[in-house]
Order: sequence, then C-alpha cells, then structure tokens
Amino acid sequence: MRRMISARKTFPVMVIGAAMVAVTGCGSSSGGGSIAQADFAAESAKVMCHRAFTCCDATEQTDNASQWGATEAECVTMRTQQNSDAITAFQAGITAGHIVYDGDSAKACLDEIAALKCSDWGVNFNTRYVVGCAHVFSGTVAMGGTCTYDEECATRFCGAGMCAARGALGVACTSPTGCQDGLYCPVSAGDHCATVAAVGAACEVSVACQNNSCVIPDGATSGTCGSPMTCNGP
Repeated sequence: MRRMISARKTFPVMVIGAAMVAVTGCGSSSGGGSIAQADFAAESAKVMCHRAFTCCDATEQTDNASQWGATEAECVTMRTQQNSDAITAFQAGITAGHIVYDGDSAKACLDEIAALKCSDWGVNFNTRYVVGCAHVFSGTVAMGGTCTYDEECATRFCGAGMCAARGALGVACTSPTGCQDGLYCPVSAGDHCATVAAVGAACEVSVACQNNSCVIPDGATSGTCGSPMTCNGP
C-alpha cells in the first residue's frame, strides 16, 4: 500500500488561520479558557512538538531532526520562533484592524485536535477541516478590498490582491484556499472545487481527504481515505 504524500515527511509551521495548529496531551491548551495572542506562538509550538514526539517513531524523528530538532524541547524552541515570525507578518493587518485574533477559537482548535488519536493525526494532518482553526485569525476587509493574506478578508480568500468570494462546488479554482468550506481545490490546470472526502471514501490524491491521507494500493491509481501511514503511532 502507498499513501499519496509529498516526498519529504514534514509537519508544517503552524498555519495562521485555516491550519495553524497541531496537538498535545498536556500543557496550557488543555481545560477551559482562552489563549492570548502573545502566547499563541509558544502554545502552538508546544502542542505541535508534543504530538510529533509522541506519534512519530524514532526513525521519523531522526529523518526530520533538522526541522524538528533532536528533542521535544529543542523542537519547541525552533517552532516558537517560526510561529512568531509567521504572526509578525500579520501584525500590520492586526494593527490596522484588518485581522482579528480570536483566543477562544485558538483554544477550541487546539482542544479538538488534542482529542485525536495518533492513528487519526499523522504528520500531514489537514487542520483546515477542524472547527475553530479557520477562525483563529479572521478578516474584516469586504469583498473587493485590497489584501495580502486570506486572513484579512471577511470571505477568507485573497485572490490577486483582492478579497474575493470562495468558489462553490464545480467552480474553477487555482488556489488551495479558494473553495468554500467542505470543498477543496486540487490546484492544477483545469481544476474545479470538489467535495472533500471523509475517511473511508474513495480518493485519488491526499488533498481530497479530510485527514490528508489517501491510501492507494501499489499499482493502482485510486484508493481510500484512510489512517495515515507516517507518524501514526503508538
């Protein structure tokens, strides 16, 4: 069996907005309350690294040591800085009131992913489909307004420097964030917004699956959205 995945196994920097989290079984993200914006970079790093060093085996950890660090503590230091840099890029928009941070959504996002088993997560888990994650950073710029990031737009999509509507089912698309909730854009010539498949549904590429894991038998061109094959234990 093979899984449609990028050639290199990596977990992304905490994406701001639609996919800016990973998971933990401990730390300040557990329980009630909210996460302050000033704490989000560090909290995100803690949960990302805890999940990686819990779910990824020794070989997977070693293969990615240059990006994750050799230990969980080193990973947290590296990822906190990367997350801080990503948030800093949004600061002008936040100051201008074009981007609004929601600590409650950040907390809900982390908590929801924290409930997942390693067998459901995997290193390339797609947090775009996690309730709360899409609203950690929300935009106030109306459709047609000037933008640089999706997070500045009330529509949650910035296309060609302008806030635009996200595509409905069957509408042509060219951006991975250009489709409405529950849809995805394959991002290749002639693509159209299509319905995201749940675990157990047929698929041809991992981006078509809610868990970003299309498991395809050797020699076949299609398979089933299933449990991830990397960083999926213990």
